[in-house]
Amino acid sequence: MRKLLFFHSPWCPPCRFYEKEFILPLIRISGADKVQKINAQEEPFTTDKYSIDKLPAIVLLDGEQVKMNRTGAIDIKEIAEFLEGSDVN
Repeated sequence: MRKLLFFHSPWCPPCRFYEKEFILPLIRISGADKVQKINAQEEPFTTDKYSIDKLPAIVLLDGEQVKMNRTGAIDIKEIAEFLEGSDVN
């Protein structure tokens, strides 16, 4: 199953902005089952597993395989298409 992991922290203002502008619209398009929010403070092992060193960050997974690891703006349409089965650039 394809999934987006959203790494954030509650004290992080850019994380709250990112969630509002990118993650919540993506959830509306693709469904909550395809997006997992991960509090980087509460899940340090998961954060380390995906080499997250800046917040906010996303990781796109196709099964267990990492297809993208990124900080910064995302193209919501492109990510939604990936979650539905298309390849990501």
